[in-house]
Amino acid sequence: KIEMDRNEHRLVEETLTPLDPDRRAFRLVGGVLVERTVREVLPTVREHRGNLDIVVQNLKEKLDAKQKETAAWKAKYNIKTQEEAQAANRQ
Repeated sequence: KIEMDRNEHRLVEETLTPLDPDRRAFRLVGGVLVERTVREVLPTVREHRGNLDIVVQNLKEKLDAKQKETAAWKAKYNIKTQEEAQAANRQ
């Protein structure tokens, strides 16, 4: 979901960048559609996309760390999923 929001912000940024800065732009703020100019909206969209990039990166790092922790725990206690156990029995 966060990656979808990030992609939407990227698309909006790409769409607004070539436009005239004084052109009207509409932005949804808290469920209310607000009229602004491209000059006012574009920096906010860029900032939000940057924040979303940071959040996605942090979540990926946490996921990687948790996966490593889980793999180490499974190896320490010799725990296998059903698929792993079935694959080991077939061999």
